[in-house]
Amino acid sequence: MSPSKNTSETNPPLNYPTLGIIGCGNIGGRQAANFIAQGYPVYVYDINLDRMTELESLGAHITHSCAELATYSDVIFTSLPTPADVVRAVLEGDGNLSQGLRSRSIYIDITTNSPETIFKLSKAMEELGVEMLDAPFNDCPEGAKSDGGMGLAVMASGSRKTFERVEPILQLMADRVIYCGTLGNGTRCKLIHNAVNAVAVQAVTEGITLGLAQGIPLETIWDALRFGAFGQNAGDIHGLPHYWFSRRCDDLSQHPDFTVKLLHKDLQLALEMASQQNISVPQFSLTVKDYEEAVRRGFSDYSTTKVRCLQEEQARVMAKTT
Repeated sequence: MSPSKNTSETNPPLNYPTLGIIGCGNIGGRQAANFIAQGYPVYVYDINLDRMTELESLGAHITHSCAELATYSDVIFTSLPTPADVVRAVLEGDGNLSQGLRSRSIYIDITTNSPETIFKLSKAMEELGVEMLDAPFNDCPEGAKSDGGMGLAVMASGSRKTFERVEPILQLMADRVIYCGTLGNGTRCKLIHNAVNAVAVQAVTEGITLGLAQGIPLETIWDALRFGAFGQNAGDIHGLPHYWFSRRCDDLSQHPDFTVKLLHKDLQLALEMASQQNISVPQFSLTVKDYEEAVRRGFSDYSTTKVRCLQEEQARVMAKTT
């Protein structure tokens, strides 16, 4: 079955590789549109047909399975929620990616994955004669700004030679492309980044609720934090009015980009990585307990900001402003 084609597509330069995107959600969908705008031929697959149809209107080719997508693509990206989703799409599901991959193609996973899954995928790719990178994507949330309007950083790892072949493509995805070294390091860096950020978020929450409990106006506490050295770059401070003070985090209809269950997964993966090396990470361990409690409360599909409500309950205050 051949993929659907948009009749208004333009012919890109012949030396442009054909790209395949599996997972057309918040990150994968935006990157597919970005690549199309840059003149690359792009094939897409997602279990949600509406997402593919939207991209088809921009010039993407719709496919009907991961395997079919692989037959048309030189460089394939997976952008999926969990390690299990990636394994199903690449190795185990009906019409999985490995069933259609061509020798000498390049596979890049931009999912926030586990190192163990990356190595499992790498072994399968090696047997198929396919080059592989893990290159998790650091998105641009409210309160942060991207020079290029797409994302903040791509953390890529794997063969340096493979990385250099696709570096021009990766540079289209975010402001910075960080080469992290051997395969798996990009994933490790992303997990460390997310875990550190989660700890910082909880620290900011404790400070704000403590200030409110002392009778300090919310705006004053926020100014004290954001105009100091910490507030220039840490703890998601610039995004607090949008995500937390507005109480947007309490409303599922706002369709959060990053949910409690996804960050809970990232924290668990970071803890597992630390445990394997017998490294003590007390702040990570304490913070994951908040996310476990949030999951028990039924907050899984809410924005990660929803976890702050647990601390608000402890302090008997609410951070809210118009």
